Amino acid sequence: MITFSNKKQNRVMIFGAAGFIGTNLTYRLLKDDIRPICVDLPGKDLSFVEERGARVIYGSIKDLNDEICDALDGTDIVYHLVSTTCPSNSDQRIVTELEDNVLATVKLLDACVKHKVGRVVFLSSGGTVYGREHKGVLSEADPTNPISGYGIQKLVIEKYLYLYRELYKLDYRIVRLSNPYGPHQRPDGVQGLVAACTWKFLHGEPIEIYGDGSVVRDYIYIDDAIQGILNIASDSAKYRLYNLGSGVGRTVSDIVESVAYVLHVRPRIEKKSARHVDVPVNILDITRYEAEFGNPITIELDEGIWRLADFYERI
Repeated sequence: MITFSNKKQNRVMIFGAAGFIGTNLTYRLLKDDIRPICVDLPGKDLSFVEERGARVIYGSIKDLNDEICDALDGTDIVYHLVSTTCPSNSDQRIVTELEDNVLATVKLLDACVKHKVGRVVFLSSGGTVYGREHKGVLSEADPTNPISGYGIQKLVIEKYLYLYRELYKLDYRIVRLSNPYGPHQRPDGVQGLVAACTWKFLHGEPIEIYGDGSVVRDYIYIDDAIQGILNIASDSAKYRLYNLGSGVGRTVSDIVESVAYVLHVRPRIEKKSARHVDVPVNILDITRYEAEFGNPITIELDEGIWRLADFYERI
């Protein structure tokens, strides 16, 4: 059980609760007998929350309605998991993206100050904020030069969190997460190589690969990612910024081969042109996290792929 201010963490709000990470975080908190207030856009499916007795509010960080603001009052932890873009589709409407993500987050931070929220936990991006000008293994102290609007937005929000602590003493944690995968991840989304491969190979479909398959990324199973997020959100965390991943790099070709091996299939691949948003190598240095909480990985890649495949076969 994660504690906050020496008491049960029972005042929690999750913005983006219906998404992949939000769904898994909500399930974990419910398992720990914590009933978060779950916020997402109208039309999102949050029935799984209501069925377990948690409160649901429909709205957004861009337009904080009275119900959201009332619920914020005195909340211990706010999890900010919202983003309207991803690396591959950012930069298409830059002004709108800034309004929907950066300006909307500033509105949320203002509301958190007004309603005396204890702590904001922001899900940043370990895969995009650093950019391409590095040696491949990235620590929290390395330079940040994003090559996508998505990465820039994440980094700007990080800086506003720092500013709001300076100005208003608003506490925060930043999680620079690598590439999570696992149950409840959409296989038809614009992110998630492991999920896409697993779904397509289960259904005998080819996987699209951008470039020559040599791009290297860091992958973490969702249960390990959620535990890491909870550890970082807790009072015991010494820092306000953490990388969270496996610390191991795997190429796109490695992932394709691993999924094919676990599922006992011959992979079908469709090659596409390389994308400018894909930095060649991105592996997170997790030394800071490990020094406090130990190795975050309890579920290795092959086991994680098997669990994901089992989930997809049951839905």
